[in-house]
Amino acid sequence: MPDRDPALETLAEIANDNLADRMRHEAAARILVAARRVHALLDRRGGEHLVDHLATGWDPRAVTALEYAETLPVRVLDGLLGAAPRWAQAMRDLVEAPPSGAAAA
Repeated sequence: MPDRDPALETLAEIANDNLADRMRHEAAARILVAARRVHALLDRRGGEHLVDHLATGWDPRAVTALEYAETLPVRVLDGLLGAAPRWAQAMRDLVEAPPSGAAAA
């Protein structure tokens, strides 16, 4: 059976009112991937934040980020999407911070 055209799949999602859910799961997957990359960049193994906790709980060797996001309960998914902006700002501040012990300019 040939692959379905992505445009037809999108039309089906829109017609069935599933597009918003799909977009939420895709956004969550992007957040999880970003969190794993930031953890690698900072040589971290997680943290106290919900985003860190969920990213650490995802095994990319077993499932894709999207598949993992699709298994999250709605309440957890909502929490991830709501917490992501604060987490991203905190990580950005951490990445851009001068190394400890650096002399002030």
